[in-house]
Parts: sequence; structure tokens; C-alpha cells
Amino acid sequence: MLKLLLVRGALLFGLLVVMTLLFFGWRLARNGWVGVDTDFGKSALLKTPPAALTEPVEVRLVTFNIQALWVVGRDRPARMRAIAGRLAELDPDVVGFQEAFVPADRELLVSELKRLTRLQHHQYYPSANVGSGVMISSAWPLEEVWFHRYAAHAPAYRFWEGDGLAGKGIGLARIALPGGGVMDFFNTHAQAGYGNPAYKLVRAEQMREAAAFIREAGTGTGPAFFVGDMNCRAGEPEYDRLVEELSLERAMAIPSRIDHIFWVPQPRYRIETLETVTLDDKFTEKGRQVQLSDHPGYFSRVRIIPN
Repeated sequence: MLKLLLVRGALLFGLLVVMTLLFFGWRLARNGWVGVDTDFGKSALLKTPPAALTEPVEVRLVTFNIQALWVVGRDRPARMRAIAGRLAELDPDVVGFQEAFVPADRELLVSELKRLTRLQHHQYYPSANVGSGVMISSAWPLEEVWFHRYAAHAPAYRFWEGDGLAGKGIGLARIALPGGGVMDFFNTHAQAGYGNPAYKLVRAEQMREAAAFIREAGTGTGPAFFVGDMNCRAGEPEYDRLVEELSLERAMAIPSRIDHIFWVPQPRYRIETLETVTLDDKFTEKGRQVQLSDHPGYFSRVRIIPN
């Protein structure tokens, strides 16, 4: 009887190992999938660029890593509701979210934003196994959406980090401005560090890819902004190289650490950053103080002025 039990146990263990290997094999095979069009060469607004702005326009922009993550992201439903409520107070025109990974949390956030704010147009950028985490929400219609999946990324087998399974990249939404014209809004989430020096090289290559995408996919006639959790700060080589390659200007009136709002300069326009607000609020949930996210978000009010 004992021998029979041991044989059965070995067979069950073997079956479990095979099923686990098949599952991870399937996951790795699917890791190259992207759910948004990446061939921006088909863009109608790239072939026939929109008219340039002739009058000043004020835009209200947000970048926010919301930590909608499995396991480590605590109090997610309560935080999604609180984030929507805070954004309702600020009344932004366009928001670039990062780490909007969990579908139920993302759906709750979108539902609350539609209920409480002018943000009625939403695009998530699905990619790889768990999605890019990148989402753009706008008060104005999205004319086109495109995505570039970073070729440089962490190994997928390091699943405990998540970045290699996340399909990180840079999303683009072409947004119809209310007075006419179109704004290019780019949103990214770059490779995290995890104390691994090799990931600085991965992130530097991602920033090079982002710069190339912005340069090649932008219409050139409409204003453009680039936001996101870039996991690097001023003075670090990958940050400085990105800024230098695109001659980026900060559209923020205060310093930030790794989350940024950039203006992508062009000869037709200049900008004035009128105000920047940090989103690092706390709220009470079941008698506890809870922060909106483990990252501060940033809201900037910017005036775009035609030259």
C-alpha cells in the first residue's frame, strides 16, 4: 500500500511539474503579444497633419502611477475611488496613468472617472502577459491611438519582478482639442531598478526607443507632451540623454523625482507652466490612513502659445 501511495504521489508531482512548465511556456510564448496597433505609419494624421494652432490654448495634464498591482497594491478599490475623487477636484483635461494593471481596478477607476469628471475617453494599452499598465484618459475625443512596445526589457523569467512580463512601452493618443487642432500625448512606464545595475542599461535603451518613437510618430504640427514614470531623475544618464535627444522642456513648476511631465518643443509654439500640484494625498479607509499610491502624481496647468 505504501509503495502504491508513493507511486501515485510521484505521478501527481510529475503531472504538476509538467502542467507548471506548460503554463509558463504558454505565458512566455504570449509575451510578445501587443493589443494596440503599432504601425503608426498608417496614421491618417501623420500622412495629412492637422492644422497648427493659431490661438493660445490652456491644457490641464496629469501623470500618475496608481499602483494597481496584484499582491503589493493594497486597498486598491478604495484607492481607485479616492484617485477619481481627487482628479474630480483638479479637473484635468488629460491623464497619463501607469501601473493600471488589474482589470477590475481599471474598470472601477474608469467608471468613477466617467461618473465624477469630464474624463469620458479612455484607452488602455494591452501588451504581453499582464499588460503595459499604461492608460490615457481624456476629456476630449481620442482621434488615434498607437503603441510602441520596448524591445529592451528585463528577462520574462524574472517573474517576481514583473517588468519582463508587463510588455512595457510608450502609448500615444492623438487628442482633438476643443477649439480645433490635435495634441499628441505620449505616456510611458520605464524599467524599474530593483537594485540591479544592468537595468540602468535597459532603461537607457528604452528612453532611446521612446525618443525615436516621439520623433517619428508625432504630427509635427500639433502640440505634444510626454509624461510618465520614467524611473530616472535629472542627473542620471538615461534621463539626461532623453532630454538632450528631444530638447525636452519640463512642464512642471516644481521638482519631481522619477515621474515627469515634459513639453516636446517645436518651432510653432512655446509654453508657460502656470501651476503644478503634487497628488500625494491620504484618506481614511476603515480607520486607517491610506495614501493614494506609492508614487506622487503630478498635475500641471500649461498654456500653449503659437509663435
